Amino acid sequence: ILIDFNYDVEPLPGKYPLPGLGPFSLLKESAVNHWGKMGFRWVYWNILLKGGELPFESQMTMAGKWS
Repeated sequence: ILIDFNYDVEPLPGKYPLPGLGPFSLLKESAVNHWGKMGFRWVYWNILLKGGELPFESQMTMAGKWS
């Protein structure tokens, strides 16, 4: 399950990172979500734990979320 989380907005279903297209489904299990998590595991151990930066925006957007 992929959750786009912050403390101001409850988790909502939707698609990430492209609104309506995905490929990741929010709050649903899918093979794409599984492989995305497996890829992020490498990023976590090899970049984030060493103090590296991610080339992504840290601000959460409501695009692609359904309420």
